[in-house]
Amino acid sequence: MKYFLSTLLTICIASSSFSQQLVKKQADARLIIEQKERFINKPLKDLLKEIKPELQYASGSNAKDHGRPAFFRFMFVTKRESDSIRLKELIPIVIYVYVKEKIDWNEPAQRKRDILFTWTDDDFQKYKNYTVIDLSIYGDATTDK
Repeated sequence: MKYFLSTLLTICIASSSFSQQLVKKQADARLIIEQKERFINKPLKDLLKEIKPELQYASGSNAKDHGRPAFFRFMFVTKRESDSIRLKELIPIVIYVYVKEKIDWNEPAQRKRDILFTWTDDDFQKYKNYTVIDLSIYGDATTDK
């Protein structure tokens, strides 16, 4: 019996380490909201590891200056693709991630013009431990195939 329980526990642990991302395609972004309690008060990296489609557009705002929490804005499409989608009177999916810490996204020395709206590995390293305090999703148009 001990052998059986030990084997069962090992299988459960192994299978959980091979779990798939929550968001496998753009249309799955709504699942983030359905399971948002899973990410509240956790580091941003926990949320980002659940998103498989590449984030094509990113920005950060230190809205705390206006009495609101700071937030990141992520999209699965580029600015050009977003404009094209909007011309069809649709709204691309936007993920808003509100964080506890101050974001210095637009500090002149921090971002080069050519990557102003790009989520880079440096951004991940800098912001990965920021604490998620809320999430919201806006829009529903995707470029999923």
